[in-house]
Amino acid sequence: MELALLTPMTDSDHKRVIVGLGKTGVSVARHFDSLALPFVMADTRENPSGLSSFIQEFPDTPVYSGALSTQLFADARQVIVSPGVDLREPAIQYAISQGAECLGDIELFAMANQIPVVAVTGSNGKSTVVQLVTDMACASGIRAYAGGNVGRPALELLDLDDAELFVLELSSFQLESTKSLKPHVSTVLNISADHLDRHETLERYAEIKAGIYTHATNSVVNRGDEYVSNMETSGAISSFGLDDPVEGEFGLRPQGTRTYLAKGDEYLFPIDELAIPGESGVLNALAALAIGDVLSLPMGKMLLALASFKGLPHRLSRVGVLNGVEWFNDSKGTNIGASIASLRSLNGNVVLLAGGVFKGGDLDQFRSAVARYAKHVILFGRDADLLRQAVSGAACVHSANSMRDAVTIAKKLSVAGDKVLLSPACSSLDMYQDYSERGMDFESCFRELAT
Repeated sequence: MELALLTPMTDSDHKRVIVGLGKTGVSVARHFDSLALPFVMADTRENPSGLSSFIQEFPDTPVYSGALSTQLFADARQVIVSPGVDLREPAIQYAISQGAECLGDIELFAMANQIPVVAVTGSNGKSTVVQLVTDMACASGIRAYAGGNVGRPALELLDLDDAELFVLELSSFQLESTKSLKPHVSTVLNISADHLDRHETLERYAEIKAGIYTHATNSVVNRGDEYVSNMETSGAISSFGLDDPVEGEFGLRPQGTRTYLAKGDEYLFPIDELAIPGESGVLNALAALAIGDVLSLPMGKMLLALASFKGLPHRLSRVGVLNGVEWFNDSKGTNIGASIASLRSLNGNVVLLAGGVFKGGDLDQFRSAVARYAKHVILFGRDADLLRQAVSGAACVHSANSMRDAVTIAKKLSVAGDKVLLSPACSSLDMYQDYSERGMDFESCFRELAT
């Protein structure tokens, strides 16, 4: 059902249609309002959250809710699509066929921005690298701000008068509708199967990610990732990886019994002192150093920022210890690749909590990782049966009806020396608003057990 609210329409209203009344859509509305450009707002949900506050802020703006209709887009010249809205929506495809320009908030940001940008994408590790680079820049005396796919929407960054650098996390959904962004530094951290429910093939997903390099002045490449290392880049190229680095590149070098982050033959930082655990943590640190190096940040300042960085919530963060068992929250592990990386980082004796909405990926690889690193797997959520079929026989498999149920089962199954890991390999939207809410529920359930 389609619903118009508050005001009659005019022809000029319908020339710009914002689709998605979330944080991104509201930032687009504010951007247009600051430019005195009329628009309408639409959301596919019958009763979108934030509707009342939007009406209060924009009382004269028409709002539609419910299934999108072609009639809404009949006069559209611009359709601004929020990341969560699939461009394959028939009404949006109709608008495009009628000559409407389809773009996202990052494209609008690119049109208006004059500040140097670091653009970061990848299947996993984006938020960590964005925060690390921002911390390193700030430690070096540069007024840097992070935003994009997490935290502050990119368009809101334009209001920061003192900004000297923007560090953007960009998703494949955002890159899909972006063509004009010209970053000073771009990087694709890694590629593993994610969002295949929307992009259909891994090759198409990687192609969209590679678009971040199109207009880059400098391209930073993960030389150990097969997909990334074969992407077409632009500008000056530098790289990071887990092997010995050549001059000017970032990698790892052994010294005695320890292994160090290194630039060429220069030893920088022992990996056993990183607060971000595992192979993924090492790669994220190397990526941040490589980006900072391109920005000419002082190495000493970058290493100080790295030493003080404690990691981000819900990303393989250590929750606590109970009866000799370590508990880890990796709720941000919303795809197969992320969960495999976390299992590998904990290196065995894992009781894995997984499940939710499966987004596609290689379940054979997931099964192999479970067989190697997990003793038990506790499954919950919408696609628990799909995961059960994949890992049956690779570990002992158990079912749970809720997070509290899963945590209780994990406590009963685990013994001293084990690690309980929430890394769902699925999105959270069947049971939670987002991965953060899921992670907080996990931690709350753990605290109840520990008291």
